[in-house]
Amino acid sequence: MKFNIEASVLKEALESVQVKGKGQTANGFGNTSFGDYAYLVIRDNTLEVWNGSPTACVKISIPLDGEIEEGSVCVYIPQILPYLKSFDDVSVAVNDFIALTSGNRKASVPLVVLHPNADALTRLQNMLNPIRYEVQPTTMFNFAKSKFEGVFVLTQPQLQDAIKSCELVKSGVYKFDYNNNVLKVSTRLDVTNKYEETITPAFPAGEPATVEFSSPVYSFFKKHQMLNVFMKDEFPLLIVADDRMLLKAPHISG
Repeated sequence: MKFNIEASVLKEALESVQVKGKGQTANGFGNTSFGDYAYLVIRDNTLEVWNGSPTACVKISIPLDGEIEEGSVCVYIPQILPYLKSFDDVSVAVNDFIALTSGNRKASVPLVVLHPNADALTRLQNMLNPIRYEVQPTTMFNFAKSKFEGVFVLTQPQLQDAIKSCELVKSGVYKFDYNNNVLKVSTRLDVTNKYEETITPAFPAGEPATVEFSSPVYSFFKKHQMLNVFMKDEFPLLIVADDRMLLKAPHISG
C-alpha cells in the first residue's frame, strides 16, 4: 500500500473519524469518541478512512493522484497525528510498518493487526459503499434488509447548533422527529429539564420518521457542509456529505 497526500488533509480525516464530543456514557453525560483506530483502504484512486464502534460507523473519501498502490491497513491514530501536524506533503508506504516521508524527514510507526471492530466495519463497508451524496436527495437507499423512508437536507451549522443546544440539558440522548416536511430536534432529562427546536430542512422527501440517538454527530462534518439526512422509525440514522458519511444506531431506551 502506498500513496501521497497533504499531511493536513490526512490529519483532518483521522481527527474527524474519532468523532469526539459530549454524549451519553456509562457514567452519565460526558466525553465520548468512536475510538482511536482507523482502517485505511485504497481503491479506485481513492483513500477511504473508516472507523466504527459497536453502535456507529464513519467513512471519509479522499481522491488521490500520483503513485498509488492499493491495499489496506489499520492505524492507531494518536501515533500518527503528531507527525502529520508538522509535515507538509507526505508519502505513506506500508510494508512491515507504516513509513511516513516528508522531504528529508522520515518516521515509522507500527502496524495494528486488526481494528477493534473489524468484523462490523467489513460488514458495513459492503452496505454503505453504494450510498452517495445528492444535492437534492431523492433516492431511498437500501440498508441491511430494508431501506430508509425519509430524507432531507440540513447544513452542518443547523445540525451543530441544534445538538449543541440540546447538550445543555446533559441527557446525551437526542430525538429527530421528521413530519410534515419539518424536523423537530429535542432532548429531555426529566419533565422540567428539556429542550426542543424546529428546523425547516431543504428538499424534504419521503415518509415521516422518528429516531433517537446518542452522539455528537455534528463534530464529524466540516463547517458549512450540506448534509443528506436519512431516517426511518427505529432504524439507524444516516448522514451523508459530499466526502463523508456517518451511520449511528438508534438509541434504545432502558
